[in-house]
Order: sequence, then C-alpha cells, then structure tokens
Amino acid sequence: MEARIIRRSLVTVAVGLAMGSAGVANATNGYFAHGYGTKAKGMGGVGMAISQDAYAPGINPAGIAGMETRIDGSITYFRPERSYEVFGETQGQGQFPLAPGKVDSNSNNFFIPSLAFVQQIDERRSWGIALLGNGGMNTDYPAFQNTQYCTNPQTGDPIGSQTGPFCDGSAGVNLEQLAIIPTYAQQFADGRVSVGFSPIISYQRFSAEGIGTFGQMSEDPGKLSSGRTDSSWGYGAQVGFQAELAEGARVGASYRSKIRAGDFDRYAGLFANGGEFDIPSTYGLGFSLDVSPRVTLSADYQKIRYSEIDAISNSNTEGMFGADGGAGFGWDDVNIFKFGAQIDGGNGWTWRVGYNRGENPISSSDVTLNILAPAVMTDHFTAGFTREFGQHEINFAAMYAPRQSVRGTNAFDPDQDIEIEMRQYELEIGYAYRF
Repeated sequence: MEARIIRRSLVTVAVGLAMGSAGVANATNGYFAHGYGTKAKGMGGVGMAISQDAYAPGINPAGIAGMETRIDGSITYFRPERSYEVFGETQGQGQFPLAPGKVDSNSNNFFIPSLAFVQQIDERRSWGIALLGNGGMNTDYPAFQNTQYCTNPQTGDPIGSQTGPFCDGSAGVNLEQLAIIPTYAQQFADGRVSVGFSPIISYQRFSAEGIGTFGQMSEDPGKLSSGRTDSSWGYGAQVGFQAELAEGARVGASYRSKIRAGDFDRYAGLFANGGEFDIPSTYGLGFSLDVSPRVTLSADYQKIRYSEIDAISNSNTEGMFGADGGAGFGWDDVNIFKFGAQIDGGNGWTWRVGYNRGENPISSSDVTLNILAPAVMTDHFTAGFTREFGQHEINFAAMYAPRQSVRGTNAFDPDQDIEIEMRQYELEIGYAYRF
C-alpha cells in the first residue's frame, strides 16, 4: 500500500512539473534533442535497440516491455551560444539590408526538466508515461541602435524603431514543445521480441518579436510579430520493436507519425498556411552488441522529416509569409547517426561515451530568416555515468557540440553575406528509484 501511494504521488508531481515547464531551447538535431534520457544522452543518444530507463519511449516504445517499476527524473543545464554576422555594405540594390557586424543572442542559459515512470505488469508487460521536451527555435537579439540601416534611403524617413537587427527592437523567437507519451509494451517469443505502442499528446508554445518590419512580405501583417505567446495541442502515435538476434546481440526500430497540431493563430501572418505548425515524423533503426560481459556497443540511425512541415521546410523567399504554401525557414530533412559505448565498472558504477553526427538542416540559400533559428549543429560528443545505491540511481551525462556555421547571401540584399553560427554545452543529472 505504501509503495502504491508513493508511486501515485510521484507520478502526479511529475506531470504537474512537466506541464508547468514545457521545455526550451534544445537545438541539437534540428530542434530535436540528441537523445532522451540521461543514460541515452551519455551514449550519443542511442536507444533503438538498448533501453535502460523509463525515458525509453522517447526513442523506442518497445524498450519498456517487462521493465521493472521505476521513476526517473532529471534536470538539464543547456547553453546554446548563438550569433549572426553580416558582411558587406549595401549598394542600394536590396529591399532590406542589415547592419554589418556580429551580433550575439542573449538568454544563453536554460534549465530543462524531464520525467518518466514505468509500472511493471508482469515479467513480459509494462506500461508507462514519459514527459519530454523539444525546442531550439530560440533567439534573443538585443535592440541595438541601428539608425543608418533603419532609414529609408529614398525619403530619409525612419524605419520602425531604428533599433535591433530588423529595425523593430529586440528580435527573436521561442519555440517550446512537450510530448506526453503514455506507452504499453509487451514481450513475445519467450522474451526475445518486444513490441510497444504509444499515443502521443503534444503541447507547444511559440512567440516572436522584432520582425514587424517584414509586414510588407506577410499575408497578415497584424499576426506576424506580436511578441505574445501562442499555444496549441496536437496528437500522433508511435510504434516500435526490439528483438534479440543472438545472445548479446539486439536490433530495434521505431516509427513516430507526424503530430497534427492546432494552428498558431496569433502567428497566422508568419507561418505558412495561416499559422500551421505540425511536428514532423521520425523513424529509426538501431543495433546493440555485448562485446564482452562488461562492454556494450550500440549504433542508431534516425531520420527527421522536416520536409513534411511547410512552415519549416519552405524557402525563405517562397511566397508571402502566412500564405498557403508560403515562405518558411528552409529546413531540409536530416539523417542522424549515433554511436555509443557502455562499460560496467563494477561496484555500482557504469561509464558511457558517445558520438552523434546529424546533418545541418539549413542551406546557404536560407540563412536570412534562420538568423532567428540557427539550428546548424552537426557534431555532438557525449559522456556519462551511473552510480547505483541499492534501489537508487544517480545518472549524469554531458554533451559538447563544437562551433558550426553556415554562410550565404542575404535573401533581401544581394550585396551582403550573412553567417549564422552556434556552439552548445549540456550537463544533465538525473535520479531514479526502482520499486
């Protein structure tokens, strides 16, 4: 009875905390995290074929089949350093030149909670719920004085407030996404095959400011840059399986559907199709091998299909903002390769290292609007450990993504080049209790 009360209380607290902090800037593989769960993050994000905690449904819902009852909670310190630099003076040939020089984004420090719970039904079956965040379209550029480039060259009239990158004060966007993932999973074939299914409920929030001067390029200028936060709910589903090919050799795969979300009505003049902003589908395949009793090697492949979402994939110059099939951020689909190693150090210690290589979704022809969302990261180096104390676990993971940049021509002034760049640091600490 006491254990049941503890479990119910912990789950209630977990849901409440997660709903109160949907997750923030997490731009690693586009705007998806490089992994879900502290153990997976320490191994480069792998988890298709090997699942070790209640966060498993974030990667493969089959991973909790038969898993012991446990609750996992973690807090992540995430520091993305974002900036852009403009090269070249305008010769008066473009409609929107930018002030030359380098500008750094503010708001570099974020704390992101994650929570998950699994209840074992019997040796073959378990159910659970995971609450995980995405984000990454996040910037906060200051309202610096910009008199020269915020003056109409023909009339001499001021443009906007004559401050900030786009003559409209401080500029930036913020996207936050929470995935609520209830899951059921079951083992078959004497435990050699596991299958899992998860309906997914998504909640997302978005705000944008400082881009009101793009109103002449918008279908609905009044719903382009309010600075107010809008939100929407969505739904989707995912399925996955894991199988033991031979002793110590495992394979896994999962597919997550596109998540259909409500429109951001306050930003119907920014996002294509009148504020439409769904979440793209993903799929992946992974392998894991115990090369010795203490050493496990794992590798995953993942595809994120940003091309399914017009607001993300359409080119910066593809029609009016907010129009049907209109302009977007110009992101491409990305292929991601993840590699991880785990070593049982004995005496309750487990050590992990990993590498995550993702494609940059932003091409040189689409850098202009992506000043607001410079999600250009490719390489991620990770490490982590677990220390067990009876039924308790302390988990830790660290990630470093070195500087990555993309340079291209200003879409609104051919005399200028723009370079967007980012560097990232992440530390995550988690606690788990096994009932």
